[in-house]
Amino acid sequence: MKSLFAAILFLAAWLGSSLAFATCFPIASAPFPVVRASFAQISNVPTEHIRITFVGHASFMIESADGIKVLTDYNGYLPLSSTPDIVTMNNSHESHYTDFIADGIKHVLRGWDPDGGIARHNLFLEDLRVRNVPTNLTDISGKMANGNSMFVIESADLCVVHISHLHHVLSKEQVGQLGRIDIAFAPIDGFMTMTHSELFRVLAQIKPKLIIPMHYGYYGAVEEFLEKAKALYPIRVHDSDSIEISLPKVPRRTEVLLMQGQ
Repeated sequence: MKSLFAAILFLAAWLGSSLAFATCFPIASAPFPVVRASFAQISNVPTEHIRITFVGHASFMIESADGIKVLTDYNGYLPLSSTPDIVTMNNSHESHYTDFIADGIKHVLRGWDPDGGIARHNLFLEDLRVRNVPTNLTDISGKMANGNSMFVIESADLCVVHISHLHHVLSKEQVGQLGRIDIAFAPIDGFMTMTHSELFRVLAQIKPKLIIPMHYGYYGAVEEFLEKAKALYPIRVHDSDSIEISLPKVPRRTEVLLMQGQ
């Protein structure tokens, strides 16, 4: 009876949370626990918007209208103007993670399980949610199963995915776990992660409306990516390293947006 009661409470809690984010999370049941937290924040992000700021390499700061801040691929050495509430990391190499977490960071979401299992994250803070979809890495000895995660950040009815150090085309299951994606941070190095051909296949699977390049890699990779991308998508250049965006402002047709500082 106790186990049944606990299951009912878990289902009720999950249903309550999933209604607010149903457009992004189409799976019928939550395969991992929901973590909730709440605390007051002050933010100058407009209502129904998020702010995206490029920090460097594969790191972006995403801030919600309630003041919750998420930093992707936290590595501990890129300069930050403020302390994030949540950091995500992947263990491809030291430019994507760190073992030394700065004071004030409340939640550390690793894209791998240090104990060798599968990373599972489903975190809610105020008006923002972060969850992961596990993927694989490749190192010099071969495949590292579940060594990377794509992190999905949801706020203001927007669904943002950080692809990070993905090394392969997605399975149907992984595409289903992602759900609807409006904005994708895409690694365009063409070598350390995926080839450009593989990346475009992944983007065709995800179908984001806005592609923001990152992880530029070797000299000439940007030019090679843009040369191939312009045959598929309009390309725009933003005039700063930060942008505030809402769902109505997302382009109807997929575009590439280059942010300053990249």
